[in-house]
Amino acid sequence: DNDLSLCLSHGAECVTGKEITDPKALLSDGFTDVVIATGAWAHGDAHLEYGEAVDALAFLEKAKNDPASFPGDLKQIVVIGGGNTAMDCARAAKRLNGVEHVRLVYRRDRRNMPADEEELILALEDGVEFMELLSPVGVKDGVLTCDVMRLGAPDESGRRAPEKTGEQTTVKADCVIAAIGEKIDPAPYVAAGCETDANGRPVLDGNLQTTVPHIYAAGDCSKGPATVVKAIADARAVADAICEGAAVPALLPEHETAFRARHGNLCPVPADGSNALCCDEKDCDCGTRCLGCPVVCEACAEVCPNRANIAVTVDGFAHKQIIHMDGMCNECGNCAVFCPYDGKPYTDKFTVFTSAEDFENSRNPGFYYGQDDMLTVRTENGVLTMTADEAASRTDHDAFRLIRAILDNYRYLL
Repeated sequence: DNDLSLCLSHGAECVTGKEITDPKALLSDGFTDVVIATGAWAHGDAHLEYGEAVDALAFLEKAKNDPASFPGDLKQIVVIGGGNTAMDCARAAKRLNGVEHVRLVYRRDRRNMPADEEELILALEDGVEFMELLSPVGVKDGVLTCDVMRLGAPDESGRRAPEKTGEQTTVKADCVIAAIGEKIDPAPYVAAGCETDANGRPVLDGNLQTTVPHIYAAGDCSKGPATVVKAIADARAVADAICEGAAVPALLPEHETAFRARHGNLCPVPADGSNALCCDEKDCDCGTRCLGCPVVCEACAEVCPNRANIAVTVDGFAHKQIIHMDGMCNECGNCAVFCPYDGKPYTDKFTVFTSAEDFENSRNPGFYYGQDDMLTVRTENGVLTMTADEAASRTDHDAFRLIRAILDNYRYLL
């Protein structure tokens, strides 16, 4: 909800209840770029020769929203798989009323399970039984038949590949849950004419653009299930690529370096503290140098992954000042770690709030720009309410100089 409200506050529009079967059609409708970010939700295939398995995601959804709907005669549950989702399913199954045994069947041994060690330990602590080196064949009449496996030579993943021994065994199973990995739905790419690989994944360039110009793919739907961090990194790469080629106004008209700071060779900072180039050598990259912290520090603006700290120019100050954007911050603490002055910019810096509720729930110095051009301002002297004109005309506190700079030159931050 917070992420959505932030997008809407910056002018994004939401269209719901509309199915898009061909992303390329959106280009014909006038959109300049399309980003596919639908995740990897397609069901994995348990490859059972007979019988059926319940999909892991469907099971987890039902176990969370309506656990009482499961029949009371489910005594023996088997989960196929060895990843984090398999651990989640097994632990959720242990919590269902009437369940006596939950067994996890995996074709490799415990050492080669892809699940995080923490997830595996939690499953063991919950009483999940691990049945290693078993490959399911089929389920019938409450019995799951499995091939007994052994580990052979390493495969492409670097793990020893499971091989059949020729033996079979059975496991009691009133319900079998398949948690063997989610897959990408290739339908959007096929409909748009995008080239895909053997696994149905889109062929992408370095900017995550498909083979159809202006159609991008970000997150799990581009490479398969991964972490949230990798999805965020994809989103950032796609946004940068689109903005690089689009005719959009600069975020900071004359101070774009607050967003696009780069590190180069550290040249001496001019004695007057200015940002003038240090020399006239054409091969010197002093124009991209990192400014010296003793003169001006913008470390918190550079290290913030969400760009929640922004350097702005304020009349009366020799150097740029840091403004903190509350709505962009997830309190990761990066800025505090890298602050050379032992500060915590996400709590110390003058803050722009996107809602009255956020303002009230914080102790940061800062302000909220509300309806009817009214401001609510907090300083160490307390909380004041006034019009934007009144705030901009005051000079009795540095906070009002910061506010005036934002109202005059950085109003998009509001």
